Amino acid sequence: MNVGKFILNIVVAYIVYGVLYTVGPMFIAADAFTAAEAAMKPMEETGMAVMAYHLVQTVVVVWLFDKAVGSGDMKAAVVFGLMVGLYLVATDSVWYTMLKDFPQDTRMPIMGMHLVNNAIVAVVLAFMAGKGWGSSAKAEG
Repeated sequence: MNVGKFILNIVVAYIVYGVLYTVGPMFIAADAFTAAEAAMKPMEETGMAVMAYHLVQTVVVVWLFDKAVGSGDMKAAVVFGLMVGLYLVATDSVWYTMLKDFPQDTRMPIMGMHLVNNAIVAVVLAFMAGKGWGSSAKAEG
């Protein structure tokens, strides 16, 4: 594994996630996120912790991508991204189901966003691997 390229992949994926998870709630699923915000603490209170947790998630996604795909194979990347998205859907659903005041009608747009966003990030990682910027041995070799 090339550590420099691994860090580059993390930075790029983190930025792509940031853009996608900012644009989605603002334009695509605005009503769902407005309703969901009522069950959440204000971003001013949680922002730094949330960003740190998302960074950890991104490190894991990039590492798993390297192990599972590690190349410019776009089809494998989309499948990988959808599987990561399904994992997030299931994880979120556990909490959404248990929270007594979470607006349940907001779940579908959020779930759809997890699937699409993770597929896009995986395609970006595959593109980078295909250009020689991937960090796995498969991408280098």
